[in-house]
Amino acid sequence: MIYKTDVYNPDKYETLHLMGHKRVWPYRFEAQERALMGGMRGVGFSALLGLDDFRKDALATALHVYYLQRKYPHAEMSLSCPRLRPIINNDKINPKDVHETQLCQILCAYRIFLPYAGITVSSREVASFRDHIIRFAATKISAGVSTGIGDHEEKYTGKEKQAESGDEQFEISDDRSLEAIYNAISGQGLQPVLNEYIYV
Repeated sequence: MIYKTDVYNPDKYETLHLMGHKRVWPYRFEAQERALMGGMRGVGFSALLGLDDFRKDALATALHVYYLQRKYPHAEMSLSCPRLRPIINNDKINPKDVHETQLCQILCAYRIFLPYAGITVSSREVASFRDHIIRFAATKISAGVSTGIGDHEEKYTGKEKQAESGDEQFEISDDRSLEAIYNAISGQGLQPVLNEYIYV
């Protein structure tokens, strides 16, 4: 289970979630621990870098993982580091830019501080960045992704879409197919693994 906290600053969080269950920050913050207490094998952590001070959010995410790793040593922990991409109403959120160099520093710090945690780098990042970061920090990257609302309906239901899919939630920078990414990883002398568990 991967759960995005958005930001670790409760005051900023309240300005982003104005109503509904998602507005209760402590409940959202404790989601990973509730999942582990409920028997989940592993949990993921993610702050959307750029909504607030990304250095504080990156540090808070790492400490959150570290705390739960010590409390639940049997559990698998993973991190994802999405950064805010161009979106509708971007000016209302007042994003704080996180550049590739800074993202690389965060990923390297995570790898040093949490050597056994999984690290996912999404298709929000460009292909060249993802191709290089898997050599020393990332353990997972996505492939063949679509972010439009309802884009996967045909795949899961077998029915053709009756209408156009909704707006994309964010821009994809690496739109390579699964095969292209598989070949890129293999070309670096690494072994692509498409699934972690096989149930028999």
